[in-house]
Amino acid sequence: MIFQTIGFLQTLADILSAILIFLMPVIMPVGTFMVNWITATITFLQENISHNLTIFIVICVILVVSGIIVNIIWPGDRPGTIFSKGIEKIEDFESKLDISEEKDIIDEVRRCKDCGNPIGDANVCSLCGARN
Repeated sequence: MIFQTIGFLQTLADILSAILIFLMPVIMPVGTFMVNWITATITFLQENISHNLTIFIVICVILVVSGIIVNIIWPGDRPGTIFSKGIEKIEDFESKLDISEEKDIIDEVRRCKDCGNPIGDANVCSLCGARN
């Protein structure tokens, strides 16, 4: 109901629904597959292992341990512990690139004081004839 009271939200909801309707041939089979395999797995576990919770505890421990390992290796925006040496080398390389970009060869060329024409090693400008 809140989407119908505010015009902007109604427009946003219309755009999102159009996108989802366009993607329905892709989304529906994936969703159906997920529902089917999860239902089959839960039914199998309830029929065969419902009296013993060991398998559920093992699955829970595996998920928790794998989550901990993934968060140690990739802790978010900052680099992980395994990749920190590689990141430092990349940062050093990038800082060297920044230094080399600062010294531009065009800035080191001598120019005429009057017209700005590059004169190199000459003392007389070939464009305006001024002595430098």
